[in-house]
Amino acid sequence: MKKSYVIAAVLACALTAWVLGGYYLRTSGKEVAETAEKSEVLPAMKVSVRTQEAEPVSQVVVAQGQTEPNRTVTIRAETMGQVSEILAEEGSTVKTGDVIVRLEENDREARIARAKAHVREQESAFQAAEALGKKGYQSQRQADQVFSSLQTAKHELQEALIELERIEIKAPFEGAVLSRPVELGTYVDTNGEVATIVDNDPLVVSVQIPQQKVADLKKGQIASVHFATGQERDGKIRYIAARADEGTRTFRVEIELPNADGSIPSGISAEATIPTGSVLAQFLSPADLSLNEAGALGVKTVDDKDQVEFHEAQIVMSDANGAWVTGLPKTARIITLGHGYVQIGEKVQVAEEEGSSGVADTSEASPQVATGNVPKPTAAR
Repeated sequence: MKKSYVIAAVLACALTAWVLGGYYLRTSGKEVAETAEKSEVLPAMKVSVRTQEAEPVSQVVVAQGQTEPNRTVTIRAETMGQVSEILAEEGSTVKTGDVIVRLEENDREARIARAKAHVREQESAFQAAEALGKKGYQSQRQADQVFSSLQTAKHELQEALIELERIEIKAPFEGAVLSRPVELGTYVDTNGEVATIVDNDPLVVSVQIPQQKVADLKKGQIASVHFATGQERDGKIRYIAARADEGTRTFRVEIELPNADGSIPSGISAEATIPTGSVLAQFLSPADLSLNEAGALGVKTVDDKDQVEFHEAQIVMSDANGAWVTGLPKTARIITLGHGYVQIGEKVQVAEEEGSSGVADTSEASPQVATGNVPKPTAAR
């Protein structure tokens, strides 16, 4: 064998050994680094937690409406004549039977006098007919005709007396005179408008209730009403419509409340608050709320093992300070800081908020019907 072949074979072996050695060293170093990286334990995420208890919260339905009179009537004349006297001015209060307007008598008294005279005449004729009938000098038919004439005369007298009474136009119930379109000397026809009276005691507040809430209401239920005048008064539901308005899909509900002093007028705006029950709920800041991967609204908490949990929440009431929600445990450890950086099931380090005593601070909370204007929470990670 030639010497050159031997030298070439030796160099080839040496080169192969060098390449394989480098590859082994690189592979071994990478495996060692990966093993070291995997063996490194990261510290648990630290979150701030507030522990609080659920509280019974009154649920209410709040609706806008207006005040209406208990009843309104337009009084019309039952006879014709000229107004001779006005006894009730617009805005005044009248009682049942009070005279509002009096018409001229004209010849009504004379009609009554003639009717009375006719009755006396027919009574005499009837007495004579009876006497003749008993003696057999007059038939029963003639006696019946005289009796009929007497009854007709009495009816005519009664009509004349009623006609005289009709010149006094009276209030049918106690109320306030809303309008009186006639003046002294005005000639009024039969069925002519004389006055309009409204009865504001009790006062009625009508509101429109959404179809989703009407099932929570019933007759006799207590309602608190706040008026545009600043006054407040409690009343009871007296009427719930059996059919929804076709345009708005709302139900008319009437609340009746006392107004004996008449201090609250009809026709003004009002806001009714109707309690519908109570529910255990937690009061939260909007910042405490988040969304899970499915887009459901909820709250992240930690359990007794400091692992993250997610509870879907339903907002039952809200105001400017926050929201009352259900769906959490009665005693909840709510993550207030860091909930956007931890995942469900992850173990975390817990830092209790200072002053966290297990009861939510709701001193500033004033429950009202949820308005849907709670700030949109960030998505849970």
